[in-house]
Amino acid sequence: MNEQLRNALPHQDTPFFRVLHIIVAVLVLLQIVNSNLTESEALSGFSLTGIVTWFHVISGLALIVLGIIMLGWMLKQRGFRYYFAWLALDFKGVIEDVKVLFSFRLPEAHAGGIAALIQGLGVLALLGVALCGGLWFALNFFYGPSSALAESVLHFHKFLTVFIETYFWAHGAMGLIHIFLTVRSQRKNSVTG
Repeated sequence: MNEQLRNALPHQDTPFFRVLHIIVAVLVLLQIVNSNLTESEALSGFSLTGIVTWFHVISGLALIVLGIIMLGWMLKQRGFRYYFAWLALDFKGVIEDVKVLFSFRLPEAHAGGIAALIQGLGVLALLGVALCGGLWFALNFFYGPSSALAESVLHFHKFLTVFIETYFWAHGAMGLIHIFLTVRSQRKNSVTG
């Protein structure tokens, strides 16, 4: 990967978070891809579907741990209000960013802004889906796949995946646009500089 592209990737100043971000993104993509190939009944047998289902469960449990680490790191580095100002009904950062967007420019990331809000919501969506999946796995283990509670939690887990899938594709598209615009800006600056 050339240096210009590497410099356009997010979180350049925080290599730990950059690697964590990439690992989580890859695991979420794998979860999305293999989710339609899983069956709760396959957990007790040895088959291709069983292997895919066990991979889904294990990587989902790993996402719980990674999501907690990510949220903890984010809060330690920037604090609760940076990502969740909206919970205190503080929308000043979002309003500022909307004004910048209406001037056909991309806003910089800052406390309470759109980028911080989206990142905070994304981690909450990740943890919601992963924790719900982990709860389903525990209920399935203790009460079996035909348990009414396990089935209800599984349906709720599937419902929540809509949010993480939407976030994943939209966030990924915005990230690619950001990288493209950053590389283009770097090229313009190197030509004019």
